[in-house]
Amino acid sequence: MSHDTGSETDVDIDITIRQPQAVAEMRGVWQVNSRCWVRAYEHILPEDALPNPDTPPDETELREQLDYANALNATESGRYVVAVRDSGSDNGGVVGFAATRWGDETKSFVGHDDAGLWVIYVDPSRWGDGIGSALLDAVTATIPEQYDRLVLESFAENDAGRAFYRSRGFEVVDRTETEVGDEVYPTVIMARSLTD
Repeated sequence: MSHDTGSETDVDIDITIRQPQAVAEMRGVWQVNSRCWVRAYEHILPEDALPNPDTPPDETELREQLDYANALNATESGRYVVAVRDSGSDNGGVVGFAATRWGDETKSFVGHDDAGLWVIYVDPSRWGDGIGSALLDAVTATIPEQYDRLVLESFAENDAGRAFYRSRGFEVVDRTETEVGDEVYPTVIMARSLTD
């Protein structure tokens, strides 16, 4: 049985949230991820640590990522979804994506009774459209009831990300660091209850 967080109603009607189905969609995931890193982290990370959204991704890696997303969904050790424009495009129409993991698939800061929000990104051109909330609801709704909290890590200076998480019920529960390249950056661990 899973936690039911309800459905999001203020997402544009042209968006479908579902599991990824094609390599083209993983190319879209890569593009959204790259654009988000540049927009959200350009004031935090040095330029050489940021991806170039104009550089094409490696097709073999995209296939591996699609296989991993499908395995995560099939083995019930997490959930990986994409937000896709119904009109599509050369990147599969992807405007956002999110993934949770639990059990053996989690990061070290995720406790035994916790699920981890591994990643959630929405194309910066669609920030504020409700897509992030809908993605979060979609991946949270599938977390088994045995897990009490949803936990994530965010750059401490990622004000926009932290504001989004706070608006969705997350609170800072710890402070730590993460390494990007050769540098260490302060991060916060945020969590919200899954039992309320």
